[in-house]
Formats: sequence, structure tokens, C-alpha cells
Amino acid sequence: MGQRLEAGGVKLPSPTTITVSDELIWTSDTGRTQSGKMAGGVVAEKKTVSVKWSHVTETEMRKIKKNLPKGFFKIRFNDDGEDKTLTVYRGTIKRESLGDVGDGIERYKDVTVDLIER
Repeated sequence: MGQRLEAGGVKLPSPTTITVSDELIWTSDTGRTQSGKMAGGVVAEKKTVSVKWSHVTETEMRKIKKNLPKGFFKIRFNDDGEDKTLTVYRGTIKRESLGDVGDGIERYKDVTVDLIER
């Protein structure tokens, strides 16, 4: 069973997996002092949402690409049992083509993308 993911209010094909990373954003002066002690402070926590689809048709691929545009956009997904809405930008959309498996429909084995919170 897949998961629910919306981008810009449009329901995307159901992902195989959604992996959420809670990233810490540190001050620009963060680093090691001469004595080796860590210095700096956390200024924010942001999410990176890594999405994977498996066995995607050409039609589903077009829908994914169309609704994960350049620039910033909103996504909605489930995180720890809660609906979350985030403003994100996307990384590179990667896909592994299977080609036409004999039925005239282009398919992709896997499609992946990282969605990074603004």
C-alpha cells in the first residue's frame, strides 16, 4: 500500500516510500574551536522529504514532473501520524527507465526526488 502525497493541491501517484529527515540548521559561526570543542547554536529545524515511486507509467511520470515545479511550492503528506503542509523546493528528479515492456507503455522502475523545506 502506498502513501498519500499532494503537491500544489494535486494528489500525486501514490509513493512506494516517503522518508522524512529532521535536519538541524546551525548558526554560520558553527565549528570547532582550537581546543576541539564544538561551538555554535541551532537556529531552526527543517525537513527533507525523500520520495520514491516504483513501477511508474509514462502518464504518472508526466504528472509527477508537472506538479513538482522549479522554485517553491507546497506539499502535503503524513508525518508521524499527522498531516503536514510544508513549503519546499525539489532536488533532482531521478528515474530508471524500463522502457516499453511490450504493451506500448513506457515504464520506469524507480523515480526518486528530495523535497527540501524552505
